[in-house]
Formats: sequence, C-alpha cells, structure tokens
Amino acid sequence: MRKLNYLWRLVMTGLAFSLFSVGGLAITLLAFPVVRLLPGGRQRRRQRMQWVIHKMFGLFVGFMCTVGIMRLHLKNAEALSQARGVLVLANHPTLIDVVVMISLMPRSDCVVKAALWNSPFLGGVVRAAGYISNAKSSEELVDACVGALREGGALIIFPEGTRTQPGQPLRFLRGAAHIALGSDQPILPVVLTCDPPTLSKGRPWYDIPPRRFEYRLEVKSPLSVNQLIAPDLPDTLAVRRLTDALQTHFALELAVHGQPAN
Repeated sequence: MRKLNYLWRLVMTGLAFSLFSVGGLAITLLAFPVVRLLPGGRQRRRQRMQWVIHKMFGLFVGFMCTVGIMRLHLKNAEALSQARGVLVLANHPTLIDVVVMISLMPRSDCVVKAALWNSPFLGGVVRAAGYISNAKSSEELVDACVGALREGGALIIFPEGTRTQPGQPLRFLRGAAHIALGSDQPILPVVLTCDPPTLSKGRPWYDIPPRRFEYRLEVKSPLSVNQLIAPDLPDTLAVRRLTDALQTHFALELAVHGQPAN
C-alpha cells in the first residue's frame, strides 16, 4: 500500500504541474484577451487579471490537496484576503509558496523572474497583472515595489531572495528592509513550513517525500518599522538593523515549529 500511495502521489504531482502549465497557457489565450477588452482603465485591468491568477492558483492548490499530495493548514489566512497597502513578508521553504499565498489573495503584487516577465506564454499575463520584473536595477526594483505599495496594493516579498535549504538558518537580504523603509507601510509576516520537506531549493518536482506533506501557513500580527528598530537612524544603519530584526523575528517564529533559529 505504501508503494502504491507513493506511485499515486508521484503521478499526481506530475499531473499537477502539467495542469499548472496548461492553466497558464489558457489564461494567456483565453482570459487575457477578454480582460483587455473589458471596459476600465489600467488599474481595473490589473485587478481583474490578479483575480484570474488568484482563481487559477486556487484550483492548483485545491487539486494537490484533493488527490493527496499535500494537506493545507491555515491560520489567520483571512488577513491575506483582506490585505491592502501592506508589505507581506514570508519565508520561502518551497517552490509553491507564492502559489499558495496568491491563491488566498484576490489582489496582490509580487516580484517575478525576468524569464517569466519575458515569456511568450505568460509575459503578457504577468505584465497585465502589474507584477514587477526582477530584471530592474536594485534601486529601480525598490522604487517599483514602493510605488506598488503606495498605490494600495499588497506586495508579496520573500526576504531570503530564494528558497531556504532544509535544515539551514534564514539569511535575509536587505531588499525587504529597503522597501519597508521607503514605503512606511505595515509589514504582515507570514510563516510557512512544510513537513516533510519537498519542492525545496535544488530539489526536482519528482523527488517527492515518503508521505503526503503538511503545508502550514500562519499569518502573524502586523508590524511597523518603529516596532522593530529605533527611529531616526541613518539610512544605511536603519536598513541593516531592520534586516537583522526581521530575520530574528522569523527565526523565532520558525523555532516554535522546530526549524533552525539562527
């Protein structure tokens, strides 16, 4: 039975990612042209496309849960669905983190890889959704993120910049701190865990765990910059102190779940 269960989950995982690709193509060929033709300005088109992506990601997550690949545990997730004008920061244990989060957020902005931004299949979609390309210079990227927050969007950022290696401590980059200081918007921490580890950095999709993985998402209480660092620090020092404070905050939260704290 264990071997059959493993084979079932392996086949279903491959099918899930195949359906994800097909869904992306369907959005490009069907939903994108419709959204472009509907009345309304740029902002309205962005919101509609974000809603379409939100629904597609919800179907993907629902499929993975239904066929026994994963079990999803949510705590305070309604804070994501209602998030507006907040910097949503999360740790990054798996490949599907942004998918799970956007599936819970009808409106959200995020940073996407340049390869996706320029993709002939999905490039038009992510541009229409108002997502931000990481091909920009560091200064331009921060300015674009700050602008998205000031327009009232909820911006998803993974401060690590890449997925965490299982069993390794967090290492936050300074981009999230630059955005938080530049926008002066609330910070909404989201703590993610996956047990057993899967879809982590350097691990192919077919390297599945011996059992269905438990994916947990918990939205914590909002934070402000002034809660984390002293006011009126010089810019360089403020960025460094805020990065350290955010990293410590997440490390302590993860330690509750048995993850490395430092």
